[in-house]
Amino acid sequence: MSDNKAKIANAGFSKQEFFGFKRHFWALKKTYHPDLTDTLTLQSLILEEARKSIIMTRYYIVAIFLFTLAAIIFGEWSYLYMPAGMLFFAILDVRSSAREADRTIACQIKLMMLAIKLWF
Repeated sequence: MSDNKAKIANAGFSKQEFFGFKRHFWALKKTYHPDLTDTLTLQSLILEEARKSIIMTRYYIVAIFLFTLAAIIFGEWSYLYMPAGMLFFAILDVRSSAREADRTIACQIKLMMLAIKLWF
């Protein structure tokens, strides 16, 4: 677990963002029964939020890559409208996810970068 702790520490979260995670942590602790939340830690909450932050965005990235590859293979540069549209929807997804979780977009991007670091 110390490896994940080091990755969280090096993710670049500000104190305000950590306080936001802590507020969310205590809200979960108060809402659910203690038997359900006895294994929940702030570290596990941040790791889960990082994993959730990149769920839909990775599909947009794959779609952007595939449509760009199709444009290159077929030589039809008009196919590049689709990756641009997908990029627009990916940005909207990041923005709406940040608003839904009451975070800044910068914090959401830091969570996404943390999720990528957790894969490797």
